[in-house]
Amino acid sequence: MKTIRLTVATLGLSLFSLVASAQTTTPALTAYYNVKDALVATDGAKAKAGATALVAALGKVDAAKLSATDKNALTTAKTKATVISKSTDVDAQREAFEGLSMGMIALAKATKPAKTYVQFCPMAAEGKGASWLSDKREVRNPYYGDKMLKCGSVKEEI
Repeated sequence: MKTIRLTVATLGLSLFSLVASAQTTTPALTAYYNVKDALVATDGAKAKAGATALVAALGKVDAAKLSATDKNALTTAKTKATVISKSTDVDAQREAFEGLSMGMIALAKATKPAKTYVQFCPMAAEGKGASWLSDKREVRNPYYGDKMLKCGSVKEEI
């Protein structure tokens, strides 16, 4: 009986920890989606403003609840968001968005937020392909905007 109680208590704490982690990344994901949407619209000023909000939101993520690998992803995301926040050049922002997305995908996988989709464009990053997160299943490509708006596919649902 004690073993069952201990197991239930441990599972409860684990679930609470996951929920707490997801809650701390929700504002960051919302800000990230704003950056993504601005790049889809090829709007460097909005991407810059969204990235500024994203840097602030990432600063509030509780890194103590993350593994070493996920802490590195958080650092990468902050660094790339900072790059985007200092420019209105959409091409430079899109280049930094690739690294930002890699960090945010890792954070999303670690914290299991509300439904989010990992999408992929095989033509981005000079033909190497690049991924991004979206809160919608419908593909809207931030790497090419209206030039190739629907280029890409959903690779994973988190």
